[in-house]
Amino acid sequence: MSEELELRLEIQPGIVKVKGLRGSGPAPVVQGGYEMAAVAQEAAPSVLTLEVSPWPAARKQAVLLELAARPGELYELLQGQLSARLAGLGLLPDGAELASAVYELGSGAAERAELQKLLKQRLAEEPLLALSLRGLDKEELLAGVFGLWAGPGTAEEEEAKPDASGALAAELARLERKGPAVSSGEWLAEAAAEGSLHQPGPLFHEIAARPFPVSPVVAEPAEDWASLLPRTPNAAEGLALIMREVAAAAARRAAGLKKM
Repeated sequence: MSEELELRLEIQPGIVKVKGLRGSGPAPVVQGGYEMAAVAQEAAPSVLTLEVSPWPAARKQAVLLELAARPGELYELLQGQLSARLAGLGLLPDGAELASAVYELGSGAAERAELQKLLKQRLAEEPLLALSLRGLDKEELLAGVFGLWAGPGTAEEEEAKPDASGALAAELARLERKGPAVSSGEWLAEAAAEGSLHQPGPLFHEIAARPFPVSPVVAEPAEDWASLLPRTPNAAEGLALIMREVAAAAARRAAGLKKM
């Protein structure tokens, strides 16, 4: 009974060479009038070469934008899970591409069909290999996503952010109306002369709930991300951007709770 094919892939952008190995069962060998069990010999591999169209730069950028906007799908991809959204972008070879594969060596049409089926199954189970076949390897993928996280946001995101200059102008106007600060010694002398030491001073009335700053100050990551991810540039910048966005989201949430 024949064994299941074992695939070995050699992947370059736009081309994959598939070798299917199938070990043959032990065969008796006659030597000196006695039958001896022979060690199982490995049959010659079946070879299938598939060429696909690498993604153009625009398609790669679209995929990077999709993954940057959905970190959960990026995590699943790195764990070897192919989402329906990414599969819908034409990641896996379609029927026409598989049919165009060149069957270089093997035992027939049935084995060729088996190689095609196993190849598509393998690429679905390891989508990072499928991305490499389309010309987007893991290093380029991570560098692109981190670069998008560290770079400026889209026009819609920028419009949704509150205007920090307006809040700063309002704060400066309030301080100007307040005038110079009164020293504690001067206030005590005036209060003693007026007999009002038991009354709270003017600063007491300034105590009020203050909103979160419009642009929260977030400390830069202290870890050495360059050594942790040597092939992923802008990793620290991407993490810092995530921290700032989380702080800004917390500030907006706090502002909403204050209005309740």
